[in-house]
Amino acid sequence: MEAKTTATGPSHDILFCILSRLPLKAVVRCCCVSKFWNHVIKSPEFRHLHSAQLPTDPDSKLLFLSRRMLRENVISISPMNLASYQLHISDNSISNLVSSLEWNLVGACNGFLCFASADHDCVLICNPITKEFVTLPKSTRHSPLPLVTAYGFGFDSASEKYKVVRLSYSKEPGEDDNVNQKVSAEVCTVGVTGSWRPVPDFLQPPYGLPVYASGFLHWAVHPFFFGPARIVSFDLGKEESVITHHPEFGLKFSIVELGGCLSVVDLRKPTLIEIWVLKDRSSNNWEQEYILPVGAPLGLDKRHSRLITISELDGVLLIWLQDAIFTYDRRTLSRKKMRIQGLPSWLDWEILCGYRPNLAPLRGDCERSGKSTDVAYFKSDLEICSQPAISSQIVDRSSGKRDGIISCFIKNQMLA
Repeated sequence: MEAKTTATGPSHDILFCILSRLPLKAVVRCCCVSKFWNHVIKSPEFRHLHSAQLPTDPDSKLLFLSRRMLRENVISISPMNLASYQLHISDNSISNLVSSLEWNLVGACNGFLCFASADHDCVLICNPITKEFVTLPKSTRHSPLPLVTAYGFGFDSASEKYKVVRLSYSKEPGEDDNVNQKVSAEVCTVGVTGSWRPVPDFLQPPYGLPVYASGFLHWAVHPFFFGPARIVSFDLGKEESVITHHPEFGLKFSIVELGGCLSVVDLRKPTLIEIWVLKDRSSNNWEQEYILPVGAPLGLDKRHSRLITISELDGVLLIWLQDAIFTYDRRTLSRKKMRIQGLPSWLDWEILCGYRPNLAPLRGDCERSGKSTDVAYFKSDLEICSQPAISSQIVDRSSGKRDGIISCFIKNQMLA
């Protein structure tokens, strides 16, 4: 039976077909047309179909995450746009994650963000576009010794499931430790009833945040470990760690994801950045994609890497250093220094590379209500702006009598 339009608009089937072909930004705007359109767009069937039909975009987007303390911890998630050699932070955030806990971003994959609480007792995965989130079961592993804990988050294409990897070892390796550290590993599959399950120990201790590329999570090996291999990876399908062989480079390096591939940024030369890209993992085919002149560093803190991050944005390479940020266009071989507009006055913020937004639903049997809503929830910009930032009572010092309450609000970047 053919779908027909009605007096009030297209039928469900026709609307479903039309909307599934629109870009994500247009679909989100269509939610405001009517309750019927909003119902169609928010259905799991539509969101799964729309995410499956999205074209493969090698260019990732940038997200700006800022943290504030109002009555609770607030993480505002905003897009960053590149125009006229300026990075502009949008005034309107995608969403605001509010919680009594302090969260650290530990991974991003296919539009989903993974956070771990500061005490490593809770893991939360959310889609900032749809404002859905799930919390994972608590780990049953406990140790009397203080643990160094690291996380990884990625997608297993074989099972079509998202997985979180939790790594822990008893202490930070020291400069005199020339032996393997025992790194315990466990995995939790998002959307599957159950708990964390142990997997074989990692071959070497990880360092820093992981990079997800081509079904693997990649970490740099801890710099205090002396060995020829500097990258340890985790196969999300086989659930085992492997050593990723690579070209020879110095101790100063970073790993990033460019165009969906694992890439190594060699920083051993103070005035050059060399970027190697793993084109084919099966044959271990690395190619040198870029050699970028960046100029000599001036007055930098040598305890930290000069490079903050590298990403691809709209076909242009974006290089962020401690002392500068600039773009490099391989087509024209031009390099331009950039400015950032819209940085907040507070210092607790970070920029996330490799974000590819989608409407995919969070499916499965993870916790969605009850205790989950107590852990975190989302608020709009309007609700955040009108939320009291400071509350105090007026006290008469002579009598000790409380006369009233003063509430301060943040409105249009002003304290009222």
